[in-house]
Amino acid sequence: MMKRIRSRFNILPLRQTCDGVSRWFSTPLGRRLLIQERKAVSEELRYLFGYHFMQLSSVKSANFASASRINHCFSLAPTVLPAGEGAGVQGVSDYDALPLPDETVDVTVLHHVLEFSDNPHQVLKEAARVTMPRGYIIIVAFNPLSVAGVLHRLNALLTPRGVSHHRSLRSGRLRDWLEFLDFSCTNTRKVFHNLPINNARYLASTQLLEKLRGKNTILGGMSYVMVARKDKMCMRPLKPQWEKTKILPAIPIGKQAIKNRPSKSCMVLPFRSKMKREYWEH
Repeated sequence: MMKRIRSRFNILPLRQTCDGVSRWFSTPLGRRLLIQERKAVSEELRYLFGYHFMQLSSVKSANFASASRINHCFSLAPTVLPAGEGAGVQGVSDYDALPLPDETVDVTVLHHVLEFSDNPHQVLKEAARVTMPRGYIIIVAFNPLSVAGVLHRLNALLTPRGVSHHRSLRSGRLRDWLEFLDFSCTNTRKVFHNLPINNARYLASTQLLEKLRGKNTILGGMSYVMVARKDKMCMRPLKPQWEKTKILPAIPIGKQAIKNRPSKSCMVLPFRSKMKREYWEH
């Protein structure tokens, strides 16, 4: 009996749970949450620049590349998607072993990946490996310190599989993981301050209340968006090339032999034009 209960809380690989997570985000509550998350991530991407943008998500319909100012944007999926799904996906890969070289991505988005992964430490380590120094990682995850976070354990017992089977990751815990990987958290915001009621009529009638509850600390926000910057500095010593400069070119000075050594009476020191005669005779 205890083994069956524990098996319900086990986290399966993301390639097996991706379909269930995507189906939940197609429900009224999931769509409303995804809209709020896309809005929060878009506000953060407005100030981030670079050459390469990577998105890792467990939701097939998620697309954050349209809000980025980076030209080269690509997305990786944990499994092969059917035709017509995941229009912005360019490749398939396990998130704990990314097929990318070190320090090649400027901005990385992890959208509901860590809490649904069976090895979140390795996934975050891989994302940190491919991120360039002074690059950014944006993490979107469910908030365990919320009404939905408190009820998700009960839902895991009632439902066999689904979005309720995820790992509880507090923002403080993720901040410690990021500091170990030379990242510093720059901003954290909570999104969707409403009750987790999966009803389209209720969500439509409480849009105004949801905006007023933006600063409510009781509900806590169903999910949070964390922005972290990689503080690892990469410096390479440069050898000065004085011969190629055009501003102050090097002038070679030839060696001159001294034929006649001057006497002490005619030695002149620099910047000593007016000196007493007694000083030299002494």
